[in-house]
Amino acid sequence: MPYGFTFDLRGLPRSFFEELVKLAYDSKIYRKVGRTARSLVKRFRVEELTGLNLTDAISLFEDFLEIQAANIMNRGRFRAASGRKVLLLPHCARKYMDNRCKAVFDPSIPTYRCAGCSPDCLINQATKLAREKGYDVYVLPGGSCIPKILSSRSYSAVIGVACGAELKLGYQILQKFGIPGQAVPLLKNGCAGTWFDLEELRRIL
Repeated sequence: MPYGFTFDLRGLPRSFFEELVKLAYDSKIYRKVGRTARSLVKRFRVEELTGLNLTDAISLFEDFLEIQAANIMNRGRFRAASGRKVLLLPHCARKYMDNRCKAVFDPSIPTYRCAGCSPDCLINQATKLAREKGYDVYVLPGGSCIPKILSSRSYSAVIGVACGAELKLGYQILQKFGIPGQAVPLLKNGCAGTWFDLEELRRIL
């Protein structure tokens, strides 16, 4: 788990995330990201609503601000991409982490292929949305397989879902490949039962 702490941000109001995106549009965000994150954390009472301490909350939302700024910078190229696109999902968001999950594991990549076994599984729902839009979908056990996936086919754009720390690393990989991407951060982390905003993913797709 990339962060040394767990978080669950599902109790935060939507206005918090709207404000986060609005602030990320500021062209000078990289120079004041720490101050902005601290201000957001205090204004929306993040410590009280999530149980995070101030240091962890600021660290988390510094990453979120940087991710949103990167999304904004890459959005034009992402939307203009006309070739094959790919969605990369975290395996920890599967409903089941045992043999009740019927996803097929491909050790050669390595990645899981969702089998659609549980209608209320977040990974199943995200996979269906993306496939309807013509995306290839990979459910990843970790970020180390991303270069292999991107090298296997000529992808024109990528959407990644992961925790903030891994998304920042993912953006570095995309820069090396010259591929535009968009990111959806996890709002609940951990080794299982993680969660992301399906509607945010739908909007990007």
